[in-house]
Amino acid sequence: MILILTQCFPPDMGGIENLMGGLVSALRAEGRKVHVLADRARGKGQIETVPDYPLERFGGPRPLRRWLKMRRAKALLGSGTITAVFADSYKSIEYLPPLHIPVVVLAHGMEFPQNPSARKHKRIAASFAKASTVIASSNFTARLLGNYLSPANHPVVINPPIGPQPAASGAMRTRLADWLGGHTPVLLTLSRLEPRKGIDQVIRALPDLLPRHPGLVYLVAGGGDDADRLKQLVSALDLADHVRFMGRVDDDMKAALFERATVFAMPVRREGSSVEGFGISYCEAAWYGVPSLAGSDGGAVDAVHDGVTGLVCDGANPHSVSQALANFLGDDELRQRLGVAARQRAHGELQFSRSIKTYIGFLEVSCDPQSGLESDQG
Repeated sequence: MILILTQCFPPDMGGIENLMGGLVSALRAEGRKVHVLADRARGKGQIETVPDYPLERFGGPRPLRRWLKMRRAKALLGSGTITAVFADSYKSIEYLPPLHIPVVVLAHGMEFPQNPSARKHKRIAASFAKASTVIASSNFTARLLGNYLSPANHPVVINPPIGPQPAASGAMRTRLADWLGGHTPVLLTLSRLEPRKGIDQVIRALPDLLPRHPGLVYLVAGGGDDADRLKQLVSALDLADHVRFMGRVDDDMKAALFERATVFAMPVRREGSSVEGFGISYCEAAWYGVPSLAGSDGGAVDAVHDGVTGLVCDGANPHSVSQALANFLGDDELRQRLGVAARQRAHGELQFSRSIKTYIGFLEVSCDPQSGLESDQG
């Protein structure tokens, strides 16, 4: 049985949540048994269906839930039924002892500060030292990991895959169409609302775009601490008729938004130590044939291939963002070509069905089969 340790898991929404949920589904489709230990669902009003595999949730203050989860993990490892561990980040194995079984850990990028304290550096390095395999989400993340891994422990780069994405219901399509009226083109961002996502730069670009595209509307879906600042920016630029904040959306509305979008715009940038490690939402948009605008700082360049599946700009430069959006909206042939290529990639190499055997291979590396827990002797 494979033990899954994760802080982020459906029904909560987000890139890591989707990745871990997709991984569990893909492993089970391959006939593998899993046992998931996850943090409590954070979203209010989330409805969680009871899965047909063991899933245990842990709540309370962070130190308490980490302690409770690790106590349960150690009990499972001591039972002799666990053959491998898969963790969503170094934090999820930090309090585990060294193990005699494969331990695969994901690295995303945003969890590695540029100038960590000696104590934090030691914590991260010590956690990764317990891993038999570290999987980086992008080449950018792999470069960051060089400061934390031993020379013998090279990270493996696997761009996070996605599963098949759902079609929107007819009722939701009608609802969204009625809500939008005749507004077109449609720019879309679906993410947590935080400065590094570049939503403010898209808003600032709208006054330059509206003279040629007077029906343009920008839909911003998701919640986060940056919402008030962004709404104030919209008000200051008198753009209330062209920017609509959707809040958190369910899967049906999410699919309807992707189906309706002209361009998925998330020109990410670095904000202090906060940076995009990859960007699964670009790949989700690509499933629907929607090309993306990404930022050049971080790992988004692995998710969006410039001039092939979308465009890449300098997300910290307002003119660069505005010009890239103008190029998208002013060239139907370019947009269609990029959208077709994005769809082909999302339906092909980015599918879990293509990569799951690679993940399984790392979960089956040769290790001491005698016990999951390392002996205290010797």
